Amino acid sequence: MKTTNVILLLTTLTLSGCATTSAVMLDDVVTYAPTQNVEILSQLPTRNFKQIAMLEASGPVNTPLPELLESMRRKAAAIGADAVIPTENASKQQQPGFMYNPWLGGYQSIGGGTVPVIRGIAIKYTD
Repeated sequence: MKTTNVILLLTTLTLSGCATTSAVMLDDVVTYAPTQNVEILSQLPTRNFKQIAMLEASGPVNTPLPELLESMRRKAAAIGADAVIPTENASKQQQPGFMYNPWLGGYQSIGGGTVPVIRGIAIKYTD
């Protein structure tokens, strides 16, 4: 009973939440100090800036947009960006299905839904 509860807890934690963001630096020679405040912009800023990285945030099925944007903000801060401009919604549909779960010793159903993927650009202000 106790082992089953632990396995169910670990499975739930693994399958829930946790958007992740990957970054590709546009110039891998230049590094920036991490920043504290990163803006999420809906359009190009009026200030001068340069693009420093391409970002892609994704999460499990039906992850809300704010969680993806916060993941982008954290990654952008870590690489030294001042702002993020989301540029593309690359989400895709996942069909319901089944997967073998060796911990539970059988198959479990996987619900369908939207697998969210947001792409954007990390920028650094130059003025």
